[in-house]
Amino acid sequence: MITVYSPLRISFAGGGTDISPFYERYGGAVLNTTIDRGIMIRYEDDGSSLEVSSRDFLRTALISTNNRTMENKIIDMFMENGINTGRVIMNSDVPPGSGLGSSSALINGILKMINAIKKRNVDPYELAKESYLTEKDKFNIILGKQDPYAISIGGLKYMEFRENVDSTQKFDLSDPFVKDLQSSILLVYTGNTRESSRSLQDQVTKSEHGDEQTMENLNKIKHLALEMSKAISAHNRNEVCNIINEGWNIKKSLGANVTNQRIDEIISYAKENGAKSAKLLGGGSEGFILLIGEKNGIDSLQRKMMLKSDFVIRVRFDNCGTRVINNYI
Repeated sequence: MITVYSPLRISFAGGGTDISPFYERYGGAVLNTTIDRGIMIRYEDDGSSLEVSSRDFLRTALISTNNRTMENKIIDMFMENGINTGRVIMNSDVPPGSGLGSSSALINGILKMINAIKKRNVDPYELAKESYLTEKDKFNIILGKQDPYAISIGGLKYMEFRENVDSTQKFDLSDPFVKDLQSSILLVYTGNTRESSRSLQDQVTKSEHGDEQTMENLNKIKHLALEMSKAISAHNRNEVCNIINEGWNIKKSLGANVTNQRIDEIISYAKENGAKSAKLLGGGSEGFILLIGEKNGIDSLQRKMMLKSDFVIRVRFDNCGTRVINNYI
């Protein structure tokens, strides 16, 4: 039995600048963290035909099935590495497609699992690169580079992406300011999920055609990621909140499906009841809304937000990326 855990991530600033073709032309920058919610993947070789099952999709796939679902494509990944028998069981702490990088967490975890079965040690950056290419080419997902890298590396960090160079600056999670920040965060579920590729397609199309307004807005968002890094280093809580709000206002202009009436209503209600900043996570239209509340006011804010959503959660930052948590083979 092998068990792999792959954490989910939240992005504070810079999201969208890590998506091709923008980051290849101008360079992208993001600030994100992995959290203590994630995807658990278990594998046991029982000698029978390879089976992949997911509680979240309520679906099972076998090696002999021809339907090209995500589960079958995962089976292909195992078979390409000579793994033809056993059971793969996948469970997530949140619904798929909710803006927390769940598809990257899943693919990261599957690749980590395959490498563990084959007794191969892979550097987190190598794992991230393979995960990114797998999602983009095998699964045809439009995604930002930050997701596989953030999840593979773990921690609260500022990241820069260029065509051939990637760099990471991690923050100390034991820093009192960082601990205070994480204790002020709520995630509010909008009630629905979405396919990220659809939400991001409008931005990608505009970037490919060199739309001037889109390029200008993405460059502003990239600058905000650097400013967020400086604000955290300077322990400037007000600036952190202001940057999140400014970034969300710019992001709403990137595509027609970034926000909707329900999201706007939740964010407005949150700010009326103590939230200092708010933004939708992920590509847009549905998923989780990130809130930062006032110091010592998270309990009150959570109770009030539960009047708007059935799923309102506190989170902790996770300093580790995708990892094997037990291995009995």
